[in-house]
Amino acid sequence: MTISDLEELSQAWDEIRADYDSLSVDAYDQKVLDCAARLAADPSGESAYAWTLGLVLMAPYLAWALDDTGKPEAGAALRATDRALRDGPCRHDQHPYLEHDEETDLYLAEQLCGLADPAADWEENHSREEWLCPRNVAGFARIALDIIEPGSAENIPPRLPTGTQDTIDTLAAVLHGYPEPGTDLASVLSSPALDLSTADPQDRPGHLLTVRAVTGYVTSDLFEDTSVLDELISAVERTLPHYAQPTCAHDQHIAPPNWTPDLAELGITLSSPAGRARYERDRRQDRDAPLEHLLCPTFLAPLAQESLSALQTRRNQLAHGHTTSPSDQH
Repeated sequence: MTISDLEELSQAWDEIRADYDSLSVDAYDQKVLDCAARLAADPSGESAYAWTLGLVLMAPYLAWALDDTGKPEAGAALRATDRALRDGPCRHDQHPYLEHDEETDLYLAEQLCGLADPAADWEENHSREEWLCPRNVAGFARIALDIIEPGSAENIPPRLPTGTQDTIDTLAAVLHGYPEPGTDLASVLSSPALDLSTADPQDRPGHLLTVRAVTGYVTSDLFEDTSVLDELISAVERTLPHYAQPTCAHDQHIAPPNWTPDLAELGITLSSPAGRARYERDRRQDRDAPLEHLLCPTFLAPLAQESLSALQTRRNQLAHGHTTSPSDQH
């Protein structure tokens, strides 16, 4: 594989990363299958780093796809690479994969080309030797596995599930009052209700915090979509029994963010195991609430009840024709 070949491939792989939510595209599937086959053929070979990073770039597409095309092949190749390289010779104190996350995915294709061309400028925090270390390649194989199948790999940085950051950004734009063009407001504002209604017990607190953030928006005088209110009310009503007669051993609970976009981001983050792990890793001890406080039933029960009361009040206002127009507010 020449440097020119790798530059072309890395560009194609990066396009697939950026277009991850295309569900299922034959051309993308073929790129995944080709890359996985190359890696499976020689999981510890000289080019294993390139095929591994290629699958890291395309992993969000596999995670989001409607079917399993490419997933078994990619998973098998990545597991073989991890087995072959994770205990390889190493004299490094650190490796790039330990700092890699969704944001640094944006630069991975460029870094890949720089690894293949020793004559290219290299201004990364880690040396090429550290990037090409067998243990680093194994770490990136586990990252790709974890993107495709969240929770399937260990000893890697916690990463939000594919699409989560886009969900945070879309909802934040709505709560700021400047939704992105083409945003379906009803869908964006009612999705937290569906997520709360179907949440696993460990994910429920995060989804409840997201609903709490949305409640402030949908109970304002300028929001009048009763279908969204009905869905949120139903979700909170079904959730309240889970917080009946709560008890805890905490002396106090630190209040969550008042600013609704921040509260929504916190809630969405806490709605997945990796998100909770990332919160714990990044938490500022002098400012942010301990994770156990945010998940505490005694802390959550009044938030749920307050949200339900506000939602029902606004729903009743609309049912009786009590709305407020912009001119009425002056």
